[in-house]
Amino acid sequence: MNGMGDDYYDVWLDALGRTSRPQFRALLLSRAGVALDADLARYLLLLDMRGPTGVLELAELLGQNHPKASRSLARLEQLGLVRRAEAGHDRRVKTAAVTPAGHQIAEAINDGRRKLLDDAFDGWSDRDRAQFARLSRRFAEAICTLAGPAGVDRDRS
Repeated sequence: MNGMGDDYYDVWLDALGRTSRPQFRALLLSRAGVALDADLARYLLLLDMRGPTGVLELAELLGQNHPKASRSLARLEQLGLVRRAEAGHDRRVKTAAVTPAGHQIAEAINDGRRKLLDDAFDGWSDRDRAQFARLSRRFAEAICTLAGPAGVDRDRS
């Protein structure tokens, strides 16, 4: 132990656990004013952030299997939020990308996140907010460095 105790560990696990729960995702979508299944929203947000992505890669990034990812993308396509096409480099590979309507939904969800953060930081000083942002960025960069460029655990590779 490094003198910090387990406070930082407990806080991190608590925050991750609470924000991973279906209730939190439902709250986020509610704040966003979006009526979309939370699992589908995860696909939509990732596609909006990354751009056209292959189904297998998307499934891996979200910890899903290929059939689940394919069904989710088919549903998003039915809703007009995603379009699928052959990848330019390989006709056997299908990619998915958000449509303009899908991008609008993703933006609404991101606005909902901002609303939640504003509520969470209510009563915090500008100085405290800035310090939290700076330390959170530092922490995120350290975690990402440990994970490596592709998110691979370097101790296992």
